[in-house]
Amino acid sequence: MLKMERGVKLMTSEVKEVRTLTGILLRPLAVGSRAIIVHQGKITRTARITAIHHHTAVEACFETLDTRYYLQTGPDFEPAVSAFPAALAA
Repeated sequence: MLKMERGVKLMTSEVKEVRTLTGILLRPLAVGSRAIIVHQGKITRTARITAIHHHTAVEACFETLDTRYYLQTGPDFEPAVSAFPAALAA
């Protein structure tokens, strides 16, 4: 990232946190929205998504302002229909 200081461009390095999770998305990924992920019996709500690098049936890679997420998904991680009330996803 370039930062201006007294008219001189300086390179600053931003190191993003990397999180690898195994779980499922409760709604589709979209730039500008937050991801809602169920993993290890908990619900994680991310900051707003700034980029989606790839998203397949078994994995997704996306980033927020300060974190890069690698999400392992798939048929083995689908929750029971009644496990999460619809009110939680809203």
